[in-house]
Amino acid sequence: MPTIKSEPKSSSVMRTAIVGLGWWGRQITTCLAGSDRIEITLGVDLNPSGAKDFAEANNLALTPDYAQALSDPAIDAVILATPHGLHEEQVLAAAAAGKEVFCEKPLALSSAAARRMITACTEAGVTLGIGHERRYDGALEELLRMVKSEELGTILHLEVNASHNLFADNPASGWRLDPTQAPAGTMTALGVHITDYCQTLAGPVAHLTAQMADRSPTYPGNDVIAIQFEYASGVTASLVSMATTPFYQRISVFGDKAWAEVRETTNVDDPAPAHLTWRGVDMEIHYRTFDATDSVRANLHAWADVAAGHSVYRFSDAEKLHNVEILEAIVKSSANNGAQETVG
Repeated sequence: MPTIKSEPKSSSVMRTAIVGLGWWGRQITTCLAGSDRIEITLGVDLNPSGAKDFAEANNLALTPDYAQALSDPAIDAVILATPHGLHEEQVLAAAAAGKEVFCEKPLALSSAAARRMITACTEAGVTLGIGHERRYDGALEELLRMVKSEELGTILHLEVNASHNLFADNPASGWRLDPTQAPAGTMTALGVHITDYCQTLAGPVAHLTAQMADRSPTYPGNDVIAIQFEYASGVTASLVSMATTPFYQRISVFGDKAWAEVRETTNVDDPAPAHLTWRGVDMEIHYRTFDATDSVRANLHAWADVAAGHSVYRFSDAEKLHNVEILEAIVKSSANNGAQETVG
């Protein structure tokens, strides 16, 4: 039977295992160095010889056995930086072991799997964290505040471009380019961050259409995806993501009183200032720059605070599930020549 957590954890640091010591698992480990909330003490990787030097440099014990981490009473929590197709099995196992669990995005590749994961964590009394750090970017926090305070008026439309050539040189056999593990182009690498953030602006998506294109001869597969959204609130939106264009991210919100736009210049693994521009009916253009912050660390700390019983997580279970429902509908639509799909 699952372990039921009847009392909040103490204020002590949460002792954690990082599962998957590839590029992103190492990034998470590095960004948590010196954390007063999370101490990563154990690394789990199927290739321990390849992770040995990194583990030693970061004072991590190392094992290839996930079950060992789950059975270790000295481990309070696990962070999953593993291939998407493994998430459900690993989250269910963590919940059954009574471990707090943080899962990298996408939470799951199907809404049925996401429901099982959320239910298991709820019943076990453990906190399910999710790797959507965009909600903790300062410029995007301010953009959300402007929307919620109605400074832009009634929201009419969202327009987003999220493109990055980070994986353009990956071998075609890599799991990040496997259409069963990473369907719909860049959606699992980039797009799910945007669809999660946009639901905070406009609520749940009602319908969408998605189309893909294979444009660049240097990329092994479809490198462009273009999506049109209709939200239940009546807001419309468009999202374009390209896998071969150098990093470009723009999130624009158009209201009947003002528009506002956030531009970022680098990916979250290389924090840099972000820029917010807005213009109201007085036609004056305003600019504000937000200093670089470690939004990955901020999200992980927020999860730890919730697990300790100190705060409420920004991600509701309904939002965690709905973002998977959005991904599921995008995959279906893009595979069906852009046919409209109902979400959820």
